[in-house]
Amino acid sequence: MLSFLTKPGILLASGFLVAVHYAAGVRWNDLTVILPLAVASFAASSAASRFITFGNRTKTRPLGQNALIIGATCYEDLCDRIGRHPLARPVGYLFTGANGELLFRNDAGEETPSTLDEVLDANVIDGVLMVDSSERLDPDDILYSSSIRGKTFQTLMRTPLAPAGRYRTEALGAGEYLLSHESVPPRGIPLAIKRLMDLVGAIIGLFFCGLAYAVLARRIKRETNASVIFSQTRVGRNGRLFTVYKFRTMQVWAEKRQTELLKQNEMTGHMFKMRDDPRVTPLGRLLRKLYIDELPQFWNVFKGEMSLVGTRPPTPAEVACYEPHHQRRLSMKPGVTGLWQLYGNDEVTDFEEVVELDCRYIDTWSIWQDCRIIFRTFLRVARAGGY
Repeated sequence: MLSFLTKPGILLASGFLVAVHYAAGVRWNDLTVILPLAVASFAASSAASRFITFGNRTKTRPLGQNALIIGATCYEDLCDRIGRHPLARPVGYLFTGANGELLFRNDAGEETPSTLDEVLDANVIDGVLMVDSSERLDPDDILYSSSIRGKTFQTLMRTPLAPAGRYRTEALGAGEYLLSHESVPPRGIPLAIKRLMDLVGAIIGLFFCGLAYAVLARRIKRETNASVIFSQTRVGRNGRLFTVYKFRTMQVWAEKRQTELLKQNEMTGHMFKMRDDPRVTPLGRLLRKLYIDELPQFWNVFKGEMSLVGTRPPTPAEVACYEPHHQRRLSMKPGVTGLWQLYGNDEVTDFEEVVELDCRYIDTWSIWQDCRIIFRTFLRVARAGGY
C-alpha cells in the first residue's frame, strides 16, 4: 500500500511545484533545475517504495490489518497454505491440537487452550482469516462469531488448477455462491461491444456483397452451372449447427470429389486444404485470392451465427474426428477472419497448430485484438493474399 501511495504523491507534488513556479513567472533556466529535481525525487520514491514493499516480505509477517488466523499453527504454516501474500497481519493462530482441543498461539509463540469467542474478546482483531476447518472449527460458527462483533471474515477457497480460463463467483443469496470456471470471455460490456461491431460490419459487408453479386452472378453461373451462392453446414459455438454462405468458387460436383483428393491434402489432421485445387474455377481462384468469396458470410454475422473475428468454422465431418482438446476451439463464435486466416493460411500445415492459434485467440481476446486483426485483414486483402 505504501508503494502505491508514495510514488503518485511525490509525482503530483513535483508536478504541482513546477506548475506553481511556472505560473509565478519563473524563468525557463530555473525550470531546467526544478525539472531534474522532480524527476530525481520520483526516481528516489520509486526505489524507496520498492525497498519498503520487498523488504517487508522478508519479515516474519506481512502488512495488513490485525487478523486471527484459523486453521494454521504458525506463520510458516500460513505461508505454506497461501504463500507469502500480504493478506493480513496475524495476531495469533487458533487451531485444533493433537488431542482435539482448541489452542490459541499468540504472536509471541505462547500456546493456551481457548475458544474463538475468548480470543476475539481478548485481542485487538480487525478480521478473521480461515485457511482450514475441522470439527471444532465450523465455518458457520466462525462467521457468526466474527460478524456479530463487526469483524471482517475471509476464508481460503481451493479450486482445481485449470489449464486455461478464469474463475468467477456469483452471489445466489442466503450465503450461497456459485463458482464458475470460464474458458471463454465472460458475457458483459466487452462482448456487447463485439456484437455491435459485428452488426455494423455486417451491414457494410452486405452492401459490398450486393455489389459483388450484381457484377459476378452471371459469370459464376456460367462457369459452375449452379447457384451463385454456395451453402454448407458448419459447426458454430459449442456445437451449434448453422448454414454458412459463400460465393460459389468450385464446380457443382466438388464435394463429391473431395475423397479422391485427400492424398493431396496439404494439412495434417482434421482439416482439408489444397492450394492448387482442380475443383476451383478460374473466376473462383480470383475470388478466393481477393477474399470476395467470403462476402456472403456477413449474413451469418448479421444473424449472430458468426462474428467478424473468431475461429475457423469447421464442418461436422471434421468435428466428428476431434479429440477432447480440439473442442475448445468451438467455445467462441467462428469468425469471417481470425488468427488462422492471418498467420496460418499459408504457412501452417498441422491441424494442431490451427487449434493452438484458435485457443490463443480465445485466451487473449479483447476488443483491441479484434480491431487489430480486422486492420491486418484489410492489409492482407489489399495484397491479395488468399488462395
